[in-house]
Amino acid sequence: MKLNRATICNSPFLNVYSYCTDKFCIVPNNILKKEETILEKYLDVKIIKTQINHSPLIGVYLTGVDNKIIADKNSIFDKEITLLEKEGIKIKLIDDYNALGNLISINKNYGFASSLLKDQTISEINKFLKINIEKKACVDVDVPGSAIYVNDSLFLVNPNIKKAEYDYLKKKFAVPGIPITLNYGDVFVGNDCIGNSKALLVGQTTSNIEMVKVDELIIDLK
Repeated sequence: MKLNRATICNSPFLNVYSYCTDKFCIVPNNILKKEETILEKYLDVKIIKTQINHSPLIGVYLTGVDNKIIADKNSIFDKEITLLEKEGIKIKLIDDYNALGNLISINKNYGFASSLLKDQTISEINKFLKINIEKKACVDVDVPGSAIYVNDSLFLVNPNIKKAEYDYLKKKFAVPGIPITLNYGDVFVGNDCIGNSKALLVGQTTSNIEMVKVDELIIDLK
């Protein structure tokens, strides 16, 4: 797995502005060409340019696994849905909070959802993704999607996490992980990076010390 720093729309908060899998990366229409080139090179995916809710904040509004995406029905427009469906992406619309990317952290093994979400929402997402999702606070905050970054290879989590909570995440996600900051001390690491099985990209302002810690985790995956 490769590791590098990057920006999207000149921002180091990569997961706020994108949704990434092993096959594609959804990014804003106004992504810079040099940024697009880095994403293609490291993630080795097709770049899909669009808006969600007429906004560049792709990762705030979307969550999911692989080609299955969840969005609030009032936060995505028909034109945007059509564009994604033409790319082979399946979309489940729910009626709840709109910032689902901040409220759910999920990989193919497990989902960690905010207690703010309705039980009906969790049930609908479970059925669509066929993944066990439970409502549970993380590091005493109700935004697990911001406090945790996870994919099918690894996870990064807010460094203030308690050991018992970290051990629980590791068991449920079934991948190795580390408590860490990114972007020079930001504890909301779920906002700061994107990745897949081929690479992890972290925000441009991530310090050398933070990079070394992430690199040690990636080396252990090999």
